[in-house]
Amino acid sequence: MKKKILYAAAVLAALLFIWLGNEGSKPLVLKGTDLNQTAGVSDYTGLIAIDETAAYYGMFAYTDDYVLDKGTYTIRPEYSNTSSDNIIEVWDNGTKVAQWSLESTDGVKTTRDYTFTLDKTSQQLHIRIYYQGKGSLIVNNISLIPHGAFYRDAWFLAAVVILLAITGVFLASYEKKHPSGREQKVTFLILAGLCLYSSMPLFIQAFAQADDVCYHLLRIEGLKDGMLDGQFPVVIFPEALAGNGYLNSMYPYLFLYIPAVLRLLGVSLALSYKTLIFIANIATVAITFRVFKSITRSKYACILGTALYILMPYRFTNIYARGALGETLALTFLPLIIAGFYHVLLGDKKKWPWLVIGFTGVIESHVLSTATMGVIFAVCCLIFIRELFCDKRWLELLKAAGLTVLLNLWFLVPFLFFYLKENLYQKALDWSGFSEYSINASFLADTFHTNDYRFLSLGLPILGCAAICILKLVCEKSKEKNCKRDSFLTYLFGCACVLTFLVTGYFGSKTLKELIPAIEPVLRTIQFPWRLLAPAGILFIFAGVIWLSESEVLRPYRNLVFAFLVGVNLLTCLNQPYNQNNFAYKDYDDTTTVGHQDKIIGIPKSDATVIYPYEWRIDALMDDKLTADLQLSDAEKVIVQDYEKKGTKGKLTYQTSEEGQYVDFPIQKYLGYTAEDENGTPLEVTYGNNYRVRVMLNGDGASHTVFVRYRQPVIFRISQVISLLTLLGCIAVPGYFVINRRKRSPAVVAAGAGKKKDGTH
Repeated sequence: MKKKILYAAAVLAALLFIWLGNEGSKPLVLKGTDLNQTAGVSDYTGLIAIDETAAYYGMFAYTDDYVLDKGTYTIRPEYSNTSSDNIIEVWDNGTKVAQWSLESTDGVKTTRDYTFTLDKTSQQLHIRIYYQGKGSLIVNNISLIPHGAFYRDAWFLAAVVILLAITGVFLASYEKKHPSGREQKVTFLILAGLCLYSSMPLFIQAFAQADDVCYHLLRIEGLKDGMLDGQFPVVIFPEALAGNGYLNSMYPYLFLYIPAVLRLLGVSLALSYKTLIFIANIATVAITFRVFKSITRSKYACILGTALYILMPYRFTNIYARGALGETLALTFLPLIIAGFYHVLLGDKKKWPWLVIGFTGVIESHVLSTATMGVIFAVCCLIFIRELFCDKRWLELLKAAGLTVLLNLWFLVPFLFFYLKENLYQKALDWSGFSEYSINASFLADTFHTNDYRFLSLGLPILGCAAICILKLVCEKSKEKNCKRDSFLTYLFGCACVLTFLVTGYFGSKTLKELIPAIEPVLRTIQFPWRLLAPAGILFIFAGVIWLSESEVLRPYRNLVFAFLVGVNLLTCLNQPYNQNNFAYKDYDDTTTVGHQDKIIGIPKSDATVIYPYEWRIDALMDDKLTADLQLSDAEKVIVQDYEKKGTKGKLTYQTSEEGQYVDFPIQKYLGYTAEDENGTPLEVTYGNNYRVRVMLNGDGASHTVFVRYRQPVIFRISQVISLLTLLGCIAVPGYFVINRRKRSPAVVAAGAGKKKDGTH
């Protein structure tokens, strides 16, 4: 009874802690010095000031960009002003939302409230203050106040706590009926500890602005906006690129629906992103441990392999420094691919579905990782072709390949469709800096790297696994029963060595590219050589850990080696993610005044008007001409009676007596946009100025309406139906056999016979 009371008290305490820490409804208060100042002076109290002596006219200060849900907000500046000409404005994604004059206060400090309403979620909202060159203006602080809440993180966290509490009750009940051994409990605690340790940087208040994080935040917001627009799957991000839309189908995005749905529920963008990373860490630990357990009976190897992989320095770099979300998610599934091939070739061939899950996870995470693992194991099949044809194992491989393709058609078909048929800007992906970014071989052992926020090295623990492989191959012969498995592990070790060599400057030298010109296109696709560190690392870990658990030479030193490998990894990962230069707000003294700014931090923009994405736009698109305005061929000859644009949909009611007139909607003309008139008659859609959707108008002088919308091509819908039916089949068929097997089990049959004998059925 005491345990139950303590358990309930702990849950209530956690809920109380979450509620007391709820900042979602609190105003965002920014000191003057927290603003981006373009002119004037500031002092230690936090105020900023400007007067006529500055000889300045224009934008005086502005806030960072914020992500705000639709709703009503109040801006409350605390200021003193001797002129009524100064202005405060609200801008969203390059468009002015509201404007007010800052009332004169005759030099007396005061506050004023200015209220505005957003009819849709903002991804780039900021506040500007303009000084008109007269009098003096002093800004002490600015408060942004929601009429409701900025976000509902506390409710989400409370729901998670309650769910965990209920899960704990069920686990306790199960444990009481089916007690587990001490070894199982210790293993569970170790794995849980690895999940928490690898996720510690997620629990700090500051939000790390890693290299590519802004792009992935945009994708999450784009998915949310796309679902609100009625798309599923989401092909076009309707609010990106100043509301002109941005193509989504060129990068895998299945797992991004998790944070996108959280955004729909009102969770902040920062917490939504962190939740996905936390789930990825848990999944990586669970999958890696299960994979090692299927290959070796050594619990020692299972724990060591899981620890080394989840704490691999380059994996931490991907998460907390590079912001390489696709690679991070792909790393979750790489162990399944390795184990799946092992079992199909040499082990339990009934585990071929692991290949399906593994490759599906990687395909839906990162295309380049898919290609890398595909090449590695295509060569593997050629080497082990004799084993492949033994016991018809090739049938399992064929089933895995076919099922993987069918499950992922919904992504592959749009990807290939746009890649082959759309005229897309790809210069950003045509990277020629492979040689310049190659890693010197001496740096591969770098373990306690502090000079850069990116840890681009294998580190001593991974190289220790490589050393174990060399020791095994040189000093120990394979036992007869492990001969085939050792051959497979030898192949993994060899592939890891080749990948490591490709990372170094030796391979990336210009001399080598001149000798083998065909290499250049491949290098341009890979872009950065350090991307090969991830597959190299896991291959070294797999081979090294399994051989370490069986090594006779290292048996007396096994515990020491274990402690060294894990200990060094723990220390490396403890230091690496916390480089303060990588956080949006480095001055922790200011967090008390900035408050929860990190929760609503906006998506950084590349210039004054355009949000970050630039890789998959329509070719020759000009940023300076990218606006959210409707453009007419001749405003004097076309009368606009009504105009509305929501997401990927546009509606224009007009009247013109001139033939040859047209309208350019503020929508990028990706393949799939259609137009029709009020009678449902299809209208021709062409490329307008700056690749907008252009529709020719009817010049009969009557009033007409044009409807523009995005419709997914039929081939997209067919591929989605095939993938959905395949998924349902993958769930239904095993479920049928499980239920049927339970009905035929001896215990069930015996129970049924007993009931018949007693006449109780």
